[in-house]
Amino acid sequence: MPTLPTIRRRSLVLGSLTFAAGALSAVAIADPFNLLLAPWYIGVLVTVTMALGTAFLAGLPRRRTGRVLIAAVGVVVTLAWVGLLWFVAQFVGPGRVVDERVAGDHRLVTVEGGVFAGVDPIYAVRLRAGSGPFAQDALVWQGLEDGAAPTDVRFAGDDRVEVVTSGGCGYRSRFDRVTLEVDPVHRPLRLDGC
Repeated sequence: MPTLPTIRRRSLVLGSLTFAAGALSAVAIADPFNLLLAPWYIGVLVTVTMALGTAFLAGLPRRRTGRVLIAAVGVVVTLAWVGLLWFVAQFVGPGRVVDERVAGDHRLVTVEGGVFAGVDPIYAVRLRAGSGPFAQDALVWQGLEDGAAPTDVRFAGDDRVEVVTSGGCGYRSRFDRVTLEVDPVHRPLRLDGC
């Protein structure tokens, strides 16, 4: 049987790890740098936080029944979370790249996507920078279902981008070169006008 200082030390370590994983999860959810893989980071970090939290909470009760009950509830909730992640991953994908324009280390990518992309595609223009696990991705323009791809996408200066739709509408946005924050993000409400 472990001694009381060993139990306290174990609880302190598990509590600290749970807090650290929770803090990293919060940063991933806030996504201040518009990371392309942020949804995956969120999924993994929240799952790790749930597992550590379950282990931490299951170690607190003195009675075995309480520990088993907390562990069982934690495992069920974690498995439900993983099932939800798997379900959402079946519908969300990177989309098919239709066009790409490069200026320095930034790229403007026109993507064809949507839940049922083969049936009713939705076009979007995304600003991307970098590569690997810290690649950045930010939405610039989101089209409507049954809409056409934009006719022109271009960089209009060091920190500006422009999207011209098939109807001749021009949308300009500024972006921050470090965080890739785009202002404004354009989401037209109808197909027949600007």
